[in-house]
Amino acid sequence: MRLICIADVHDASCRLGFLKGCSADLMVIAGDLHDDGRPEDAASVLDELSRFPQMKLIVPGNMDPRTFAEDLWRSHGLIPIHRSSFVLGNVGFVGMGGMVARNPRRIGDPTRYYHSDEDLYRTLTDLLRPLRDLERRVVVVHQPPRGVRDRLYNGELSGSVGLRRVIEEHQPDLVICGHIHEDRGASRLGDTLVVNVGEARMGYAALIDLDSLAVEWLMA
Repeated sequence: MRLICIADVHDASCRLGFLKGCSADLMVIAGDLHDDGRPEDAASVLDELSRFPQMKLIVPGNMDPRTFAEDLWRSHGLIPIHRSSFVLGNVGFVGMGGMVARNPRRIGDPTRYYHSDEDLYRTLTDLLRPLRDLERRVVVVHQPPRGVRDRLYNGELSGSVGLRRVIEEHQPDLVICGHIHEDRGASRLGDTLVVNVGEARMGYAALIDLDSLAVEWLMA
């Protein structure tokens, strides 16, 4: 199974053309398809995605409006997997979108996907356990794990501690993420391959072969 993986489109529908013609079985979108805004602002990028034949799994990012994003995605044929799982053949996908809120008072904001590290840890742990016997387990998130593909320009590490715990304890085969635009790349954490697919708005994406876990970097 081959996956086209994108993140951080930020409504830049004009930047997705370079992906047309890619041979893949599934598209995975790791958050920030939108850039805040209104439902009508989101229409163009969803119309552009409809031109791609692949089934599309998606989790929200911190800039995807919680007030309408998932309902709008479903209406355009995308499959949200925020706080849920999806099994295709012998591959299990689990998702947790958004990001850990540094200010705990932002948790519960009805307009944003914010959560705590503990919430993320418990949610993904509960989702992964029933899938332990599948051939491949894939975690789709927006924010990277702490210390892996999460370094900001100023050198600060900005990933999720809870996600790192999930990876260390459950060792999924693959983690697909974005959010930190400046740390695109692939790294190992134990037996888990963590891929920050980069900012699609700037013409970056990744093509991942699930059999070999080989990553091909795509650029506009």
